[in-house]
Amino acid sequence: MKLHVRSMLFRSPRSKLLAAGASFAAIAIFTLILPATVASGTSASTSTLGDGGVLRLALGTTDQLTFHEPDGAGGYEVSAAGTQSISTSSGCRLAPAVGDLVAFSAAPNSAFPGFVSDAIGVRGTGDGNGQPCGRIDAPGQKLTLDLGGVLDGKVIDYAEIDLELKFGATATITGFLGGTPVLAQNYSSTGSDSGPDSADGDNYRVRFPQTGTTTADRLDISIFTPTGGTSLEGGADGTPACDGLDSPACAGDGSLGGPLNLNTTDTLFHLLEVDGVLDCGDTAPTQGGGGTPTNILERLDNVGGAACTPIPFNLDSGPGVGAGCPEASPQCILLQKDLLGQDARFFWNVTWVAETAQYPEAPTLFDFGNGYNPLLPCGPDADGVLPFIPTLPGNGDPWCIVETHTVEQLDGQVIVTEKYFGSGDPLGKRG
Repeated sequence: MKLHVRSMLFRSPRSKLLAAGASFAAIAIFTLILPATVASGTSASTSTLGDGGVLRLALGTTDQLTFHEPDGAGGYEVSAAGTQSISTSSGCRLAPAVGDLVAFSAAPNSAFPGFVSDAIGVRGTGDGNGQPCGRIDAPGQKLTLDLGGVLDGKVIDYAEIDLELKFGATATITGFLGGTPVLAQNYSSTGSDSGPDSADGDNYRVRFPQTGTTTADRLDISIFTPTGGTSLEGGADGTPACDGLDSPACAGDGSLGGPLNLNTTDTLFHLLEVDGVLDCGDTAPTQGGGGTPTNILERLDNVGGAACTPIPFNLDSGPGVGAGCPEASPQCILLQKDLLGQDARFFWNVTWVAETAQYPEAPTLFDFGNGYNPLLPCGPDADGVLPFIPTLPGNGDPWCIVETHTVEQLDGQVIVTEKYFGSGDPLGKRG
């Protein structure tokens, strides 16, 4: 089955969700990781990371998580290994807590994830196996969802979540990346429902983040108000896809769950493809080799010593890794990342595949969206410490060459090794 999705975010015919602001809640409900700026409450993404698919939570007729991977034609198809069932064991305990797609956990230590009446919550001390087991409704309770299994190497950049808000509750969703909190936003109900279930009357379609995108590998949902409760649901009550009242990003045709996209009331998480996350001072695992260029990426401190937040990144090498990279040549490299608003800098060491020796040696070419051009050598900065990136008139490359080495082989070929300094998302090639 193929589900075609446009690049826009969400559309919805109706919505009830209303206030969303940045805050860290005292009571947490649902966790998923996202990189963003904690203090701002909004997340401006600089991401060029590739589409990683959609994670879908359906609770109702079918209780399961499903992974839809990109089909290569602008749509999505269900992955053969992409399903995780949702059920209960030992009363209302959610099972499995750890599956092929995600791991659920709960706080405090005595609590566990609960599932009852198409709602996921936290069963804490003193809660029975009834409706409270499917809600987060006590101070300190938190429901956490971590990507794992076949979703290792992916992060969430936005989500459309079906929340049930009871007794006039305000819920908080907090995003994390690499264990660091990056964004928290509040979502308020419009009334106080005291019944066990009021169908769509107490369900709200929320978008996280409210505007723009972020990046996360874990989310927390919690209660911001001292009373009330919230549950993570999956479309059983028919809450329509979000619209402009939920979030400006849901206006027009911008709903991932809307009729022009996946056409579902389920909870949806849009994913990005990444190789990992880098904090300041981290070096990424070596990528490539075996007939393709070898990449080693090192993250330096932020400019001016600003505080660091881990960033997601993707490194690729080989033929066809990006637009304009020749399929017949292995001499292509690609770096993608989301700086999350940080002024970050990197060293990038690349050992290119052996090539025919020539004199003078051909330059390495980089494309930053304005065509391929050679890089200039770096110069020292004002303190003589970090490299300085020279500016080419009309080019403005965010990378420069720190050093280059050429080793001649006995068979008339040479191996070129180069070290670059910069911050952008380049596509590079030789030959």
